[in-house]
Amino acid sequence: MEQPKLFMRLKQEVMESGDCTRCGLCVGLCPYIKTLDERIAFIHDCGREDGNCYRICPRTPSDWPEFDRQVFGQEREDHSLGHYMEVLYARSLDKDIAQASQYGGVVSCLASYLVESGVSQAAILTKADNYGPPKPFIARTREEILSCAGSNYSASPTLAILNDGVRQGLDNLVTVGRPCQILAIRKMQGLREVPEHNLSARKVNFCIGLFCFWSLETEVYAFLQAKTGGKTIKKMDIPLNYAVVTTEEGEVQIPVDELRSFIRPTCQRCFDPTAEFADVSVGSTEDDPEWNTLIIRSLRGQEVVKKALAAGILETKPYPSERLPLLRSAVLNKKRRVLDGAVKDKGYGYWGLSPEYSKGIEEGGEER
Repeated sequence: MEQPKLFMRLKQEVMESGDCTRCGLCVGLCPYIKTLDERIAFIHDCGREDGNCYRICPRTPSDWPEFDRQVFGQEREDHSLGHYMEVLYARSLDKDIAQASQYGGVVSCLASYLVESGVSQAAILTKADNYGPPKPFIARTREEILSCAGSNYSASPTLAILNDGVRQGLDNLVTVGRPCQILAIRKMQGLREVPEHNLSARKVNFCIGLFCFWSLETEVYAFLQAKTGGKTIKKMDIPLNYAVVTTEEGEVQIPVDELRSFIRPTCQRCFDPTAEFADVSVGSTEDDPEWNTLIIRSLRGQEVVKKALAAGILETKPYPSERLPLLRSAVLNKKRRVLDGAVKDKGYGYWGLSPEYSKGIEEGGEER
């Protein structure tokens, strides 16, 4: 039986199945793939027999051990958190960043440092106005980076603007993204068949990954407006069992159970909640709102963090020993739920796990 063209496989297996993560990297790579708000679709069939849009998609088959070797030069020892060098608490010492950001401001701090120091020309971010659906944004200055500070809980196709930035002549870009977006970048960087087709990803010189256990459909913004009586929303946080929505008149608490219907189905099949292929991964601590969890994964990540510390704009402290098992357990439980679902779905899985990887997850994940 003849195998469908790759664009058709992408259309059927990812877009029409509802499994698209809306990373945005295929938008602009192909003239027939467009986005409207956070929706991505083909506007016309592609005539190519082959196509990298399928190969770079984070929801098509991915060889996890190969990406470990590609990004870090070795396979992982820890099957819950992936390859890492250090796990820390961290926060920005820049008062403006701390005031504008959520939690410790580490993402804005590192992105700002990379751009201001000239290591990167710009940062690929998202920006939300009046707490609506965030839009992809190219930030070229510290002020523009600060304007993007704060957490967003829906799935902006941020990487669509990466292709725009490269066409504008930008080079050496720091990219902030969800785990699926970081995987898409690494998949494009690993393309070998036609090297010029990974041009956009090769312009990314630093990846900051965001912890993300799930994202919400854009309909949640209308729901939040109704819950807050149409008041201007300044920010939202989801610390544990409640979403805390901050408005101009105070805080409104919404039980997380009321948000579950807005969780995107593809997020239930996500195997990587901590951005395992980033240079550094950043999340909340769920313990102290003034600090971030910072996972240093690559040598490049370690170098940038050291320079930010030496510049006096970042501080770190040891990750509490009693909390590390909690983080590892949360990630392992997520991965096990996905694996259990794959068995029930008769083998569904976009990851390429070796038997050793699967065994590591089943037995506890840590081999250190």
